Amino acid sequence: MDRKIFAVGDSHSRRCFENHDIIADSRVLFGYNKFDGRTAFNLSRHEQKLLKIIGKLREKELIFCFGEVDVRLHVKYKHLQCGTPVKKLIEATARHYISYVHSLRQQGYRIHVFNVVPTGDFKGDAAEKWKKGLNYPFTASHAERTAYTEMLNAAYADHCQKCDIPFIDIYRHLVDGDGRRLPEFIFDFAHVDNSCADLVLKYHSFQNG
Repeated sequence: MDRKIFAVGDSHSRRCFENHDIIADSRVLFGYNKFDGRTAFNLSRHEQKLLKIIGKLREKELIFCFGEVDVRLHVKYKHLQCGTPVKKLIEATARHYISYVHSLRQQGYRIHVFNVVPTGDFKGDAAEKWKKGLNYPFTASHAERTAYTEMLNAAYADHCQKCDIPFIDIYRHLVDGDGRRLPEFIFDFAHVDNSCADLVLKYHSFQNG
């Protein structure tokens, strides 16, 4: 594989970077995405599966794309289930995820952390069909998910800075003033499209990964 930058992560790593000439999503190596529905908080639990992918990409720059699943389902669910404050849950998510990324970078993997993408509207027939297959209740409103996303991105940025991990932050280029996805970037009810790849190349340098 001649491309030098690979995206690894949940379904957003595919939609944000698929079919791009410079950045490839890891699916091109394996035929399907192995981390759909996985959370940033629990990424370390999937280390065996993860190392099978990134072990083949040790000489590449890696974009890790995780966190939207935490925002969409688990933050509100855990808040209601356990009574833990949302801010504490989000801080714990960032700490778990970034500390694990840091441990991988210490092993020589050149990982760049991608911001959590803007939350979708989850409206329409396709979204309703998707909701019926969920194992967790989908109760967070759009306003709550937007707030969670912005809080988690801020926590990612803070922990990345402390650990000297490159943080890719193009979030502000994907949303309007209310945090809603700009129409030109919408792929479907949940995802933004691979225009993200060009924005990443425009606003982020991989030279010092």
